[in-house]
Amino acid sequence: MHIIVFGLNHNTAPVEVRERFYISEERLHDFLKQLSSENLGESVVLSTCNRTEIYMATEDIDTTYKNLKDIVSNSFQIEIEWFDRYTYLLSDEDAYRHIFQVASGLDSMVIGEPQILGQVKDAYRAASFMGTTGFYLNRLFHRTFYVAKKVRTETKIGYNPVSISSMAVELSRHIFGDLTHRKILVIGAGEMCEIALKHFKKDGLKDIYITNRTFQKAKMLSEEIAGIPCQFHEIPELLTKVDMILSSTGADSFIIKKDDIPSVMKKRKNRPIFIIDIAVPRDIDPAVNEIENVYLYNIDDLKELSHKYMEGRLKESEHAAMIVEKEITKFSQWLRQIEIHPLITHIIEQAERIRNKELNKMINRLKSIDEETIKGIDLLTKTIVNKLIHPHIRLIKQQNNPLVLDIMKNLFNYEDEDEEKMDYRHEG
Repeated sequence: MHIIVFGLNHNTAPVEVRERFYISEERLHDFLKQLSSENLGESVVLSTCNRTEIYMATEDIDTTYKNLKDIVSNSFQIEIEWFDRYTYLLSDEDAYRHIFQVASGLDSMVIGEPQILGQVKDAYRAASFMGTTGFYLNRLFHRTFYVAKKVRTETKIGYNPVSISSMAVELSRHIFGDLTHRKILVIGAGEMCEIALKHFKKDGLKDIYITNRTFQKAKMLSEEIAGIPCQFHEIPELLTKVDMILSSTGADSFIIKKDDIPSVMKKRKNRPIFIIDIAVPRDIDPAVNEIENVYLYNIDDLKELSHKYMEGRLKESEHAAMIVEKEITKFSQWLRQIEIHPLITHIIEQAERIRNKELNKMINRLKSIDEETIKGIDLLTKTIVNKLIHPHIRLIKQQNNPLVLDIMKNLFNYEDEDEEKMDYRHEG
């Protein structure tokens, strides 16, 4: 079995390319369903402002990669030549290294940023809930969370946490210096906006307007931050009042377009306005930057600023990289051990099939059951099954006794053809 990761990130593709590959929360369900229907293997999809990556466990890398490119190209209308230009395919140890580094914050635009681990966990939960993970990715991701925790605990990589949101605030300081008497409009009420607002408040910013398509969310965030909640349709009027805009929403089209700006600038008497767009896909039409006294920055413009925070973390990242390399070796050894015994794989897959079948039957019977309860039951049944089969697997590993193997074969309905495969592997 091979584990692969296919995708692109802030190092390989600019924001205008990344936003084309972006898979929103609303689209994720259907995309995972499509991958599952093509029988490509286990899959987990991670899509953030800085990366879109698909993790898979598959027997055939070449076929899976070819089918994966076709699915992505057709789903998102991606030019085929972009795959060679902007994406990467990593397999086996390179794939383990990559996911360990991603979850530990070592592959982030801002090294050590804390949000990515939560995003990886959310991606895994979504795939697990959809039933697109199995034995191999379950083991990989649980190991990934262990490695990320180990890196955070044993190094200072996350000391004094820095994020994309805090970088946006740093950019504001570069532009204005003292922020105390400035006015800002924040478009969006998600985590990135919330983090940025907390930084703005620390800097003494008092005039904060917050808007969101769902007014209640803007109101809740305003109460927490002590800002002014505004209706979404008020944006054109607010643009005439503020010095700066910070935008991060999940919109799939531009919130502010170039044609919206001339009338705003006329009311502002051409007073400069600064816009920081940290959304992917982007919220602000990049063409607004062509208008005099309008200064637009996107998420990639924060890269240069983040470099000043790199120096103090380089030594820690070297220590973290050593931890990652040790864990790669351990995971590779474990996987090789599993591959030696197809009987072990058979037991694990049989147990997982039974678990899934019974779980789905129960969910169908309990029609009113909520998603959180389903997640809890899913995790509980996985834990129970793993504990039940673990002694059998340990016995197979510890004793290469034909009698023990025969008993296990009969116990778990292990077919002769599988045994022949096992004998062939031992002869090779």
